Amino acid sequence: MFLALLCLLTAIHVNAQVGIGTTTPNASSALEIVSTTKGVLIPRMTSAQRTGIATPAEGLMVYQTNAPVGLWMYISSAWIKLSTTSDLLGASSGYAGNTTGAVIPVLLTGTDVALPSAQNLGADISVNGANTNFTVANAGRYRIGYNVNITAALLVSSRILINGTPNTSLTIQPVAGTTWQHAEAIVTLSAGDVITLQLFGLIGAATLLGGSQGAGLIIQRVE
Repeated sequence: MFLALLCLLTAIHVNAQVGIGTTTPNASSALEIVSTTKGVLIPRMTSAQRTGIATPAEGLMVYQTNAPVGLWMYISSAWIKLSTTSDLLGASSGYAGNTTGAVIPVLLTGTDVALPSAQNLGADISVNGANTNFTVANAGRYRIGYNVNITAALLVSSRILINGTPNTSLTIQPVAGTTWQHAEAIVTLSAGDVITLQLFGLIGAATLLGGSQGAGLIIQRVE
């Protein structure tokens, strides 16, 4: 037994390669594992245990067992959660609309549009009780798009606010009365940012289409 172990250690030292399930590891690999029935388990730990690792090396990887669960890697002096399809298109995406035919009393400074209809929000997007403010839990690049459909042409403007500040790329200010407005852009958001759809620029009432998409908002993390 000792002789066999000594031979294995000598072979590893000479070849600087290890093969498990194969006697011919790939020439570019220090370690190659071959199996059709089993996988590889890397260290599993909680968030507190992960962040408690002293001076982690670049490229260090662990599996975090508590929220947010998943593979984490230490890259450029920071722990990064490796994204999954669920992160990108599931938990961090959502839709909300207004199909009620609501009358929006538009102010020059802006009136928030409630979006209580057909809400389909991922776990990482939340909405306030008034259905006007949508909060993202994760930082990233997001596709934001909206539609506004009203029953009569009005010289009213629409926009998206991010943390109460208008986003120019997501603002429509028509020069003539219109019944439909749409904008879409990719924006970079931080964790906790709040997205709000607003009508502004007109003192009066705008009636959203009822029984159809009077207003709609899409939030989708893309990176």
